[in-house]
Amino acid sequence: MINSVFRQRPRPFLLLGVIALVVVAALVAGVLLLTRAYAAPPQPLVYQHSKHIDAGVTCLFCHAGAARGPVAGLPSLAKCMGCHASVAPKDPADQPDIDQLVKQWESRQPVQWVKINDQPDFVQFNHRPHVASGVACESCHGNVSAMQGYARPVYNMNMGFCLDCHRAQAPEKVARLVDCATCHY
Repeated sequence: MINSVFRQRPRPFLLLGVIALVVVAALVAGVLLLTRAYAAPPQPLVYQHSKHIDAGVTCLFCHAGAARGPVAGLPSLAKCMGCHASVAPKDPADQPDIDQLVKQWESRQPVQWVKINDQPDFVQFNHRPHVASGVACESCHGNVSAMQGYARPVYNMNMGFCLDCHRAQAPEKVARLVDCATCHY
């Protein structure tokens, strides 16, 4: 039946086939472009959150600024060397990365990290009240221990993401937490 219809009118079937091929090609191209767009940029030093978390290092050990103020901050080379001067990597394959860290330390030049997480200038985000309220880092940053490489946010941390969490707080806090001036000042 289909063969006879195709033989009588091949053009509509060919047109549908071409359209399907174009749609599939567009989807594949879109996935590839999005994968690249959301990939973390290359950094000057290799760092793997998963290996540090597996070793028992907490988020606040390296990002101590999160408990004290608005910016979590990055650890200094001195902090990294505080451990790596005497701690050998569990996996010998990681030694070249440690050697690169030591070389950077000996150069006495700061690491020029490429910024990954950024908020618009009209947003004032402060880590301290979140840490003080017991909000786990994973609530916003996802399971960093399962990430490969650097911690690009798992979630789309936009206004809706924040408001969903703020609205889920105790009723007496909601009015203050959803007030525009809480984050936009």
